[in-house]
Amino acid sequence: MAKKIKRHKHHNIKEDKFVTTALLFTEFVQNHWKKVALGVAALIVVIILVVAMTSRSGKVDQLALRQFDNALALYEDDQMDKAEEAFSAVLDEYGSSKYSELSYLYLGKINIEKSDPDVELAEKYFKKAKSKIHESLLKQAAWMGLAECTRLSEGDDAYYEYLARVIKKFSNSYNVPQIAFMIAEHYFTADEYEKANDYYDLIVKKFKTSTNYYKAKQQLEYIENLQQDK
Repeated sequence: MAKKIKRHKHHNIKEDKFVTTALLFTEFVQNHWKKVALGVAALIVVIILVVAMTSRSGKVDQLALRQFDNALALYEDDQMDKAEEAFSAVLDEYGSSKYSELSYLYLGKINIEKSDPDVELAEKYFKKAKSKIHESLLKQAAWMGLAECTRLSEGDDAYYEYLARVIKKFSNSYNVPQIAFMIAEHYFTADEYEKANDYYDLIVKKFKTSTNYYKAKQQLEYIENLQQDK
C-alpha cells in the first residue's frame, strides 16, 4: 500500500511540474508576445534568405556553365577572337563562380596561341589563375602557362629553369617525369651533362613506372661512359 501511495505522489509531482512549466511558458508568451513574434519573424526571414541564396547560387552556376561551354566550343572551333570575348564575359558576369578560374586559364592560352601572341596579357591571366585555383592539376596548368610566357619573353634557358621550379612546386605530380625528361633532354642536347644527369636520375630513382624510365636509364649510362672516357 505504501508503495502505491508513493508511486501516486511521484506521478502527481511529475504532472505538477509539467503543468507548472506549461503555465510559465504561457505566461511568458503572453507577457512577451511581441518579442516572440519578432523572433519567429526574423527566423522565417533568415530561412527564406538562405533558401533564396542557395537557389540563386545554383542558378548562377548553371548560367555560368552554359556561358563557359559556349566559350569552350568557340575555342575548340579555333574561333579565338569570339572565344576570348566569351571567356571574358564569364569573368564579367559570373566572376564569383568556379568557371571564372578556368576562364582565366583559357584566356591565358588564347593570348599565347594567337598568331601574334600577347605575352604580357597571357601572363596576367595565368597569374590570376595561379592565385585563384586550388585544384592541384589546374594550378599546375597555370604554372606551365607561365613557363611558356617565360620562354616567349626570355628564351629557352629561362623556360627550362622555370620548369625546374614547377617540379619543385609539384614534386608528387604524375607530370613530373615528363617535365623532368624535357629538362634533362634540353641539357643533354646542350652538352650540359651534369645538369641532365640530375633530372635523368630523378626519373630513375623516383618514377620507375614512368614511360621515360628506360630512356632516362640509358642516358645515365651514356653520361657515365662519357665521364669515364675523359
